[in-house]
Amino acid sequence: MIDYIILGIIQGLTEFLPISSSGHLVILKNYLQVKDAHGVLLEVMLHLGTLLSIFAVFWKDILEIFRWVIISTLKLCSGCHPKEIWREDHYTRFFLLILIGTIPTGIIALLFEEKFESLFSQPFLAAIAILITGIVLWLTKFFGAKNPGGKPVNVFRALIIGAVQGIAITPGISRSGMTISAASYMGINRETAVRYSFLLSIPAVAGAVILQIKKMDVVHDKNLIPLFIGTGVAFVVGYLALQFLIKIVQRGKLYVFAYYCWGFGCAAAISFLLKSLYK
Repeated sequence: MIDYIILGIIQGLTEFLPISSSGHLVILKNYLQVKDAHGVLLEVMLHLGTLLSIFAVFWKDILEIFRWVIISTLKLCSGCHPKEIWREDHYTRFFLLILIGTIPTGIIALLFEEKFESLFSQPFLAAIAILITGIVLWLTKFFGAKNPGGKPVNVFRALIIGAVQGIAITPGISRSGMTISAASYMGINRETAVRYSFLLSIPAVAGAVILQIKKMDVVHDKNLIPLFIGTGVAFVVGYLALQFLIKIVQRGKLYVFAYYCWGFGCAAAISFLLKSLYK
């Protein structure tokens, strides 16, 4: 029970704060020596908890997107030109840009699935990747910090952010940190960068959950209470962490997380090196 609560807290905090949830889970599972009775189901449920956090925070945007997609579909059926819909229906265009950004993520995930999965058993590499995440976050202090108007998300920028999201499947590379940083580098304003980053994550996380479910064996363990508690903890902590991150990004302070990444990454890397030397 305690292990699952700890993992729920880790998942909730690190899924949204730009410090890499996968990297932390790989490293801390190694240290905690968590005996997971539920296998892949635990990973699925923890990600489901944080996915629900995104819906809880951005529910207004999601409802508006859903409403406008229906309106635009009806307009298209009545003879309205697609270019007019793209130009005038903001939420429909945003939805299509999310789909466009999902394409490179899906391609990268499918092409390199086995390679990415092999990295989840290498905590030292996850520590190095967290250090790299810190560098990317630090650079936001100098690039894209002053863009009150900002550039819009277009097809090209959506593809770039989607490709970055695909690369962030690597344990230790923060998905939120990389996508928000990439948007910032390209001059997209902070509010739009956060909204696009997390709405873009919905199909990616949902797709990953579905793929993991397909790999699951039949669950024979009837004691699922610790699992559901861990999922609930991931949801609550994730909701609070996401609200906190939005405020940090709006203030242009995303780079402050670089210090944590460097500290945690260095400590983990050194400990794994010492561990290998004194085996």
